[in-house]
Order: sequence, then C-alpha cells, then structure tokens
Amino acid sequence: MNSQEISLPTENSIVGRHQKRNPEFVKMERRMNRVLIFLYRINLLPLIGIGRRIILIHTKGRKTGNELIKPVLYLRFYTGKLTLYSARGRNSDWFKNIFASDNQIIEIQKGFKRIKVRANLIENQEEKFNYLKYWFENYRLAKSIFGYEKAKHGDVFETENFKELVNIIEFIQLIPI
Repeated sequence: MNSQEISLPTENSIVGRHQKRNPEFVKMERRMNRVLIFLYRINLLPLIGIGRRIILIHTKGRKTGNELIKPVLYLRFYTGKLTLYSARGRNSDWFKNIFASDNQIIEIQKGFKRIKVRANLIENQEEKFNYLKYWFENYRLAKSIFGYEKAKHGDVFETENFKELVNIIEFIQLIPI
C-alpha cells in the first residue's frame, strides 16, 4: 500500500474508535474504565506494573463539581516528561475538566503514588508533529492505538492524513508541583 493512500487512524484502532464514538465502543470503554479504576484502587494494577502505562487522573467535573477519576494512557516522549494524549482532541470530557480546573492543577495516581501536577497543553503544531512522529517511530503501541505499522505503511509523516491527525490529537505534559 502506498503511504499516500493510508488512512490513519484506521477504523479498528483505538483512536479511530474514540473519534467515531460508536455507542457500543463507548459502553465497553465505560465498563473497562470502571474495572481499571477498581483494580487500581485495590492496588492490584500498580502491583503488576500497569502503572507504567496507565495513570488515574483526578479532576473536578466542570459542570457538576464532583470528583471524577479517569484511567488514561501516558507515555514519556523524548522530553522525558509524562505526556497524555486526547484522541478526541479538545472534545473529550476529561480534557475539558483538566483545563477548567484552577491553574490546570490536578492530582494523578501513578502506580502507588498520588502526585499533584500542572497540565500544560502542547499547542505548537511543529512540537505536536514531533511528538506524534516520535510515537510512531518508537512505540509498538502505535499499531493498536493508530493502526500504524512501519513495515506495512512506511513513512507516512508527510501525508495529509498524518498532518490532519496532528491537528486533531492534543498532547498534555504533566509537570509535578
């Protein structure tokens, strides 16, 4: 397949399903989140090492004011800082809740530790491009998250589809305070 013809994210990828918001996927995601939160709270997930990929973010609901907990995948990119991504861009509720909080200060649980962090939105398009490119080149997760396989799809970084993906996805760095 020519890299100019590739459509990213693919429909079967995690990002593709998040962006389409299929009702069945939304139900499954909610159930899965409840299970992850429960297993995290009883310290089972941190015990088996899941804290190396998933953190719990604790925010206050921007509409209700209630405490909300969301399991979120994070990565350490070339910056060395914890970085989240929002597949739905600025449309996801947890993203809106983070940036509705005072000074974007939230609490996260990473493994057994709870940490207060400041959330910084990466707005520079070139920096977002570099983050996404680094992800595609260095993490096997790019296959399940975006449907991208380097051997199969080749260099997709200059395609319009990749540039569109850079515009949709938001990256948030978490800085401990």
